[in-house]
Amino acid sequence: AVVSTQSTGRKQIMELKKDSFRLLRQIRKLRFLFTEKQLKLIVNSLVVCKLDYCNSLYHGINEHQLNELQLIQNAAGKAVFGLYKHDHLDDTLKKLHWLPIRSRIVFKILLLVYKTLNGKGPDYLSSMLRYSNVTHVPSLYEPTTLSKYGDRAFSKIGPSLWNKLPTDIKTCSTLEIFKITLKTHLFKEAYNIA
Repeated sequence: AVVSTQSTGRKQIMELKKDSFRLLRQIRKLRFLFTEKQLKLIVNSLVVCKLDYCNSLYHGINEHQLNELQLIQNAAGKAVFGLYKHDHLDDTLKKLHWLPIRSRIVFKILLLVYKTLNGKGPDYLSSMLRYSNVTHVPSLYEPTTLSKYGDRAFSKIGPSLWNKLPTDIKTCSTLEIFKITLKTHLFKEAYNIA
């Protein structure tokens, strides 16, 4: 089911933000007890995983809500490196090898598409994807939709994102290779690395 109202999404994001910042304050108080590597693991386990949980549903939310989620990730990165609230991030997220929120959402959707096309995804998603006969490259049929909520549906956004991927990523032989190749592609795209 698609989240039917913006207010429901906004409320969920505000709760996530409140909970995440509470956890980050507690982590900051104890940061002197841990190495940077341990802090990264703790922050990933307690905060970043919450940003990734069902994040494919965030595709198509408004910029303000995306920025709220990005604020949480930025604060998590600052907590790992001991930066303060008003310190500039510079390349903090890049050093942590974290994809920005928008790219994390795209990663999750494309991972679901890959799994579904390779028989490892949920059965109900496989009926939403079919190959297009128009080209010789592995592309998916993109249905037309009549509403902005339809544009956010997996059956629309999955094929749309998939068809924009380079062929070498779409034709990866294993899930692990696909994940690594996709993350590298999105990382380079997000941080303008040639």
